[in-house]
Amino acid sequence: MIQHRASQMVIFHTLVTSGSFTQAAAKLKTSTSYVSKQIGALEAELNLLLVQRTTRTLVLTDAGQQFARYCEQVFEATQNADAMMLDARDDISGTIRLGSSQSFGTLHIIPALEVLQEKYPELRFELSLFDHKADMLEEGLDLWITNHEQLNEGYIAQHLAETNFVVVASPDYLLKHGIPHHPRELAQYNCVIYQSKSRNYDRWSFAKDDLEQTVNVAGNYRVDLAEAVRNAVIAGRGIGYVATYLLSDEFQSGKLIQLLPDWKPLQQMPVYVVYPRRRHLPTKYKVIIECLKSHIGHPPYWDKKLKPWLGKTVI
Repeated sequence: MIQHRASQMVIFHTLVTSGSFTQAAAKLKTSTSYVSKQIGALEAELNLLLVQRTTRTLVLTDAGQQFARYCEQVFEATQNADAMMLDARDDISGTIRLGSSQSFGTLHIIPALEVLQEKYPELRFELSLFDHKADMLEEGLDLWITNHEQLNEGYIAQHLAETNFVVVASPDYLLKHGIPHHPRELAQYNCVIYQSKSRNYDRWSFAKDDLEQTVNVAGNYRVDLAEAVRNAVIAGRGIGYVATYLLSDEFQSGKLIQLLPDWKPLQQMPVYVVYPRRRHLPTKYKVIIECLKSHIGHPPYWDKKLKPWLGKTVI
């Protein structure tokens, strides 16, 4: 009876967090009818209506909201128990589903995972690359590497890296259009702008000593992929406000020139690794997180590599 009730409570928790019977069934790898049958049986046994069912929405009753809190505790207990049993086996194995932004994941997460798999060959990774704000439960993610700071309740974020920015242009573009010497002059230039459904970076901010300057920039090319911004700037399409993690040898090879070296870009973009809140974090999660931190370093390895080339405007 206790085991049966615990199973029903896990199903109810999954239903609540998923928002629909169909999505709950997908998460539980079972049928919608089975989920519905178990919730119906649970309501009958408790003699309480937990869920108001409509054609499109799922609404919890007052009793359902109260019961959901207990179900969350049961769910967390099962997750913690599973994690502790895996740790007891000292087994760094199994499949880990990760999400990451496209550009950061391609350039920095994939190489780190290759190192991890050499050290722990029993680990398997499923990596999804995207730039939207993820619903980890909906998308089935164990870990999410992101620069989104507004997280849903029930998740923990560990800091991985701090991303710096530089203002850059190609030598060809500067020869044709001249070099800006103050941030406010950027309004007169064609700027390549990162723009997605949730973000629009057309206000560039800078600081110099005690001075701060924000300028509204404009341009004829906007794109929702950070690498595409960098590539467009290299191709001479305009000036870019680019994250340093996107750069490797562009300054050394002369593909890009840093502009306004005396003005520090104020855009901040910390990178986090996010995972569901639980009392016992599985060892394999800890191993992956520590490997990512070690791989990136502090300061990040890409900034160390760029340091000799920053602060120079040469054309």
